[in-house]
Amino acid sequence: MSDIKLYLRSWFEGIRTGLQSDLSVFLGFGTEFVLVNLNEVDVELFQCRGKRIIWSGTIDQSNFSSKLNKLKGDQFILIPKEDFVTFHLSIPKIAEHSIQQLLESEIERRTAFHYDEVKTDHIVLGSEGTQLNLLVYVVPKKKLTTIYETATKAGLQPQRFVTQNTNNIAEYGGTFMLDSSVSDKNNRFRIIAALVILIFFVAALLSPFIERHWSYERLLAENKRITPLSEDIHRRKQNFYFYEEQVKTINEFASQQPTLISILDEISKVLPDTAWVKRFHLRDNELVLQGFASNASEVLAVLDSSSMFSSPTLRSPITREPEKEIERFNLVVRVRF
Repeated sequence: MSDIKLYLRSWFEGIRTGLQSDLSVFLGFGTEFVLVNLNEVDVELFQCRGKRIIWSGTIDQSNFSSKLNKLKGDQFILIPKEDFVTFHLSIPKIAEHSIQQLLESEIERRTAFHYDEVKTDHIVLGSEGTQLNLLVYVVPKKKLTTIYETATKAGLQPQRFVTQNTNNIAEYGGTFMLDSSVSDKNNRFRIIAALVILIFFVAALLSPFIERHWSYERLLAENKRITPLSEDIHRRKQNFYFYEEQVKTINEFASQQPTLISILDEISKVLPDTAWVKRFHLRDNELVLQGFASNASEVLAVLDSSSMFSSPTLRSPITREPEKEIERFNLVVRVRF
């Protein structure tokens, strides 16, 4: 939690430094501003905080930009005293919310201007009974436009125009904004800049959560993709183990069985020299032998005495060939596996 607080604090401090002061004031970050008094050859700069001047200086107009960039807050341009007029006005308290309508007639009565030719502001000086005492400031719109153009040519970005009210220059009186026809571009730029900064702030604040959400979604998608593959691999693995066991069993069984070579080797050992095999056939554990011997019964006896064979049986009667003095035999014997 402490890390989040530090993170938010650093971001809010960055916004406080970077945002235009309209947004800063809206967000409650303070009331620092710069009062600028434009003269013919130099510029008077006042760094203000609230109603206090914390720095001031007079700088040549051609060389004040670097210093101005180091000052904080909105730029308020002081309106020369000869460019505005003031007058006192008392109104009923019940008309407090209709001051602009009252000023329309008063301005045309007390000044040489029509109401639509001027910008007005007022401060409440106090009250007496049912009356409010006002100090009204009147500035011709053309004067504000001229001051604005002079300020922008000098490299300034004025947000407000103010009149000096007391000997303390930080305690200004009337406050004036430009007409929309003059200031719309500047205001739009400031609003867009503030919104962009806010968007970046929100994006930076939410980026860890968005990234975590996207990572979770990617993991879900990847898990969905690999689950069938994992199940298939598991199934193949189980099949592999099954067949591996089958092969192992077969190999163990085969390793315990006599080979055909070992069977023939055993026959050659037990048969007498007067007997020989002409044909043989092995099916399962039965070995069929066909051949000749001087005494076929002796062949049955030696096969029966072998540890590899059992139950020798004639498949057909023994036949004798007198001219060769030999006997033909056709027998079957079981092989002991």
